Amino acid sequence: MKTFITLVALIGAFTACWGDIESMKARLPEIIDLKDKGLIGEQPDGYLGVVKDQDGAAAIVAAENADRREEYNKRAKSQGQTVEVFGKVIGGAKTRDEKSGRFVRDGAGTWLKK
Repeated sequence: MKTFITLVALIGAFTACWGDIESMKARLPEIIDLKDKGLIGEQPDGYLGVVKDQDGAAAIVAAENADRREEYNKRAKSQGQTVEVFGKVIGGAKTRDEKSGRFVRDGAGTWLKK
């Protein structure tokens, strides 16, 4: 029950942040599972990275990053920023706020477990 409530809260937070992006919402449970398994993690550029390519991790990361790139481009343009600056701001928040026990990549490219 606790896991279900956490998942619902995460989906709510995700949709509030990103609006109505159906493919990203549908992919979220897989991303959570892969993060919890230590197979993928957040990076300082705002994109996901593959820690260990198992359970289809690379394909999920590629699909998610394509959607993130599209969304970052739209949001950066509307704010008069470059997509790189926008991604770094988002990436900083995602790596800083990532759940304990999950992987994040530092600025030097090293995967660290929070």
